[in-house]
Amino acid sequence: MTRLSSADYHSDPAPEASLSATLAKLLISRSPRHAWLQSPKLNPARKSVHRKTFDIGRAAHRAILGCGDDYVLIPDDVLAANGAASTKEAKAFIADARARDLTPLKAEEISQIEAMKLVADARLADHGVTLDPARSELCAIAQIDGIWCRAMFDNVPSDPREPIYDFKTCEDASPEACLRAILNYGYDIQAEHYRAVWKAVTGEDRNFVFIFQEKSDPHEVTLVRLSGSFEAMAKRRATRARMMWAACMKSGEWPGYPTGLHEVDAPSWLVEREFQEEI
Repeated sequence: MTRLSSADYHSDPAPEASLSATLAKLLISRSPRHAWLQSPKLNPARKSVHRKTFDIGRAAHRAILGCGDDYVLIPDDVLAANGAASTKEAKAFIADARARDLTPLKAEEISQIEAMKLVADARLADHGVTLDPARSELCAIAQIDGIWCRAMFDNVPSDPREPIYDFKTCEDASPEACLRAILNYGYDIQAEHYRAVWKAVTGEDRNFVFIFQEKSDPHEVTLVRLSGSFEAMAKRRATRARMMWAACMKSGEWPGYPTGLHEVDAPSWLVEREFQEEI
């Protein structure tokens, strides 16, 4: 177990191209070709794409986990009259910050992060959860099922009876919305990938808990754990991702979507809705 900068981790420090949670999700939800494109070792020409929408999430991680890439205030005097970061000076400041792995934020965005931290600390305390910064952003690399796998853990308490915690920012942290996010973004595969890597390195069979927090006021927090049946399905999906990665690494072939004409059925919920509307 070690600590790496996000840049070093995402460059893939394993002895050969390794499977991350992100790549595992692409294998299952898209295709091996999509995973190959996002692997820094298999595709050295890969370029990371920055999206402004990720900035609040990164900064919130740093504030709440107490570790990770830091954020920095964009001075008001380099902003345009309307507050936009559109001036030459603002763009230069932002470019320099990103080059130093800092997340540039406006004053109101930093206030937002501070408000999120206050709520998160209070809600986690209500659940008896303390996120020790010394146990945040831990990285691990291990061989599982004959392939190299890697993971960067948001927080893993020193007590082996406690779960691995993963922090997610979102617009809606209601339990129903959290379930949709898990399904839409393959977070179940991530959970099982992380659990497998942690167990391979430490021998500990940890539980996994998501901490979802809303970016907008009131910044509510929900803790979520997969049920037994959901966890079992996720484990099968994570195992299948490793099998696909191993097969592609061995063959050197990274296929895209299956060829041919694909016939699709209307989902059962749509059929039911149509039936109800006709009554």
